[in-house]
Amino acid sequence: MNIVCCHGVMGPDEKWRAYDTTFGWKNWLQFAVELEHDIIMQTPKFPHAHALLMKYDEWEKIMDHQDINENTVLIGHSAGGGFVLKYLSMHPELKVRQVILVAPWIDAENFQPFGFYKDLKLNNNLAAQAGFGIDLMISDDDMPHIKSSFEKIMKNISDIRVHKFYGRGHFIDAKLPEIMPIIKF
Repeated sequence: MNIVCCHGVMGPDEKWRAYDTTFGWKNWLQFAVELEHDIIMQTPKFPHAHALLMKYDEWEKIMDHQDINENTVLIGHSAGGGFVLKYLSMHPELKVRQVILVAPWIDAENFQPFGFYKDLKLNNNLAAQAGFGIDLMISDDDMPHIKSSFEKIMKNISDIRVHKFYGRGHFIDAKLPEIMPIIKF
């Protein structure tokens, strides 16, 4: 088993700076799964990690070089969660162990004029590509565009296990212990 964790991006209101792909809980999770389960977690760094600059083809090329197979758990946070959904939709032949979406963003309001997610067609059968299914983590106090993405995902994809949290915002803390029992080791 291995894990591939896809980071999010800076939002349109954030200052122009280099995006820290290790921001938040990803380093903690990488250490935890390696220490507790002896599992390798890949954390690819995607270029143009800003909501206004994202380019799907660049992210796809990097993802194509990851070790993804039927024993892989794909985790995506925010825009990384939306990317995981699009990547699986664009590659229906791909089978993985499990998909975990942490506060996924798919631009449900069509904010991006050029559209990283413009041609996103959420396949109702996406859960069939994941042997242990799709889990989605959402907090009651996340941003409105995350809530609208959640609604669109739930409307278009069946068989998703939803894990609701309270007061966790956009899940940007240094640790995310709630994810460990969700991962199907």
